[in-house]
Amino acid sequence: MNNKNNNKYRIFDKSQKELEEYCIAKGFKKHNAEQIMRWIYSRRLFDFTKMTDIPKPLRENLAGDFNVSLSEIIDTRYETDDEGGSKKYLIKFQDGETAESVLINYRKRKTLCLSSQIGCKMGCVYCETSGLGFKRNLTSGEIISQILTVENDTGDTITNIVFMGMGEPLDNIEEVEKSLDIISDDKFIGIAPRKITVSTCGLLNVLSRLNFNEYRYKIAVSLNASDNMTRNMLMPVNKKFPIEKLAALINSKKPSVHNKTTIEYVLIKGINDSIENAVKLIKLFSPAKVKFNLIPLNKEQNSLYLKNFERPDDAAVDNFKSKLAKAGFTVTVRFSKALSINGGCGQLKAKMINS
Repeated sequence: MNNKNNNKYRIFDKSQKELEEYCIAKGFKKHNAEQIMRWIYSRRLFDFTKMTDIPKPLRENLAGDFNVSLSEIIDTRYETDDEGGSKKYLIKFQDGETAESVLINYRKRKTLCLSSQIGCKMGCVYCETSGLGFKRNLTSGEIISQILTVENDTGDTITNIVFMGMGEPLDNIEEVEKSLDIISDDKFIGIAPRKITVSTCGLLNVLSRLNFNEYRYKIAVSLNASDNMTRNMLMPVNKKFPIEKLAALINSKKPSVHNKTTIEYVLIKGINDSIENAVKLIKLFSPAKVKFNLIPLNKEQNSLYLKNFERPDDAAVDNFKSKLAKAGFTVTVRFSKALSINGGCGQLKAKMINS
């Protein structure tokens, strides 16, 4: 990306309303904004000069004011052991900062795991990303550009989105919501809300503002413990938003067969994987309100950050799952894809993938 482009605003950062205001300020029509966005997001055209139904003077203004180029892929790694294969991307943004995205292919579903921040503030001790510290939030355009860049690389259409990459999405909620407006709009990228999951470590101050009962997107809450002492150790955020308050908010949601809150639970050997832990979870939640997604710890082979933690054996995972299922909960076990490329949950570190 050249210096001239670096000085321009990213068109991907503009909402429809903001682009409408731009068009009007330049002396053009409000509806030109939707035309521009359809070219970019629906037709995947990244050249203003070829947007033939837009007035030429407006195209010239756009070319002078905005950068419409995709983000740069600086490294990739492909997982051949997965069914369908997974691919991890190291993506560089306009200021030179990088983040990782992971494309997971499973049958006809193509799920992209998006990052929302460079690094993370939350300090969860089982997560490699936390070891990076926090650099900055991603803009809405940088979030969207991950989708467009990966689709351009593969030639495939992304069918599902999970905000489970680097960062805490609710800590960057304004930019995440701004991106979701474009991602879920049928006129633009058009991924249905029911196919989009926003994951959080449990920022109650933001969750309570989202109109939890009516929220269009699926919510997944990383719980990872059944008591405050353990969760305080694993997830410092619990000291501010303790487990019983988080459970109370989740349990306040109206029952929904198709949109239960997902409780994500990373199983760590000897820390949170006992039957006693499962019993505590059963007492905390209702099968009508939540479902469980168990994630055996993903640990990079030479990890220093996770050196004191181990993955539980298969029998412990099966026993934990069985206990929850017998209590009436829907339970899945996420044997994460892309483990050999360090693309599983908690493994993203924004470094050269082969280094």
